[in-house]
Amino acid sequence: MGKRRPRSGPSIYDARVAAGLSVALRRARRAPGHRGEVPTPIDVSADRLVVLSDMHRGKRDRADDFRRCESAYARALAHYDREGYTLALLGDVEELWKNRVDSVIAAYEDVYAAESSFHDDGRLIRLWGNHDEEWASPAAVRRDLGPVHPGEPLDVRESLLLDVRLGDRSLGHLFLVHGHQGTGMSDGLAFLARFTVRFVWKPIQHLTAVSRNTPSKNRRVRERHHRAMRRWAEGQENLLLIAGHTHRPVFASVAIVDELERRLGLDMEEIRGRAEDQVFWDEIVSDCTDRGWLGDEAPCGPPRDDDPPAPNLFNSGCCCFQDGRITGIELADGQIRLVLWGGGTSNGRRVLARVELEAVYDRMSTAAGAVGIEMSP
Repeated sequence: MGKRRPRSGPSIYDARVAAGLSVALRRARRAPGHRGEVPTPIDVSADRLVVLSDMHRGKRDRADDFRRCESAYARALAHYDREGYTLALLGDVEELWKNRVDSVIAAYEDVYAAESSFHDDGRLIRLWGNHDEEWASPAAVRRDLGPVHPGEPLDVRESLLLDVRLGDRSLGHLFLVHGHQGTGMSDGLAFLARFTVRFVWKPIQHLTAVSRNTPSKNRRVRERHHRAMRRWAEGQENLLLIAGHTHRPVFASVAIVDELERRLGLDMEEIRGRAEDQVFWDEIVSDCTDRGWLGDEAPCGPPRDDDPPAPNLFNSGCCCFQDGRITGIELADGQIRLVLWGGGTSNGRRVLARVELEAVYDRMSTAAGAVGIEMSP
């Protein structure tokens, strides 16, 4: 029997990410009254919130990674508007490392009109990321986004902190942030990364139509960043962190696709190529159940070589997958859900995983026990 791999300790990278997230949290706490379109606290038994991230909208050229996802995104927004959700966009909405903002807005007038419907009702939250950090300037927001979101001035933040309630019970805190904070090229050296993307990578992408928006194709690099964010969130008092940036969904601190790749011997290309194969997914879920990963007594997602992590971290994935699908996080009906839009389902929406928020916060506060995650094929 193999030796149990010890949990690795915090690294310099962990410290940089923790410092960046801590600064963002302090700024969120200083925001006057946590002003915004979502009530503070948010009651997840009555209020509805959907979190989407990383559209990377361009100008409809071959370097635009959002254009293939536009249809799924439009269907998702129509559904969430109809159902009264508040829409939170976590950043990297526009790909401004490659494009001028006016060219992006002109290319997607219908999309901005759909988002403006949420703003008109006071149900739009916008954060900025490393690829659209122009919105850190209120003057730029007024000049460029004001005309497409008329009415009340749009406030684009770095982060947002909300108190979470379930009816009369206070559960804890919810922290929304893009997630690039403290990551070198995406934060402190963003000017150099921007130059490389705009003047080196973009011409190559025009010639090849190959996407390079995913922060890393290296699983270890993604896992390192997810681990750094999770460790920081675990160090906060009863705080649930929802981020984007890595383009990979994370549910209750488990990067689901990465775990499928690693544990079942699959790779991303096989998963993408068999997305509509229901028999394939039935076998996957059956295998996971047999291994004890799923079900009422399951731990927080697939087991790892060390102890299951506390479920402090969720990641909404992205809205620029190459197969035209998008993922997001819903908070509604007392639950937190990972959803996928696009593909062959009746309305394009599929719930990939769900869990009661009360169970998530209870697990975070005790740092013991299990969360009964329900996953669907």
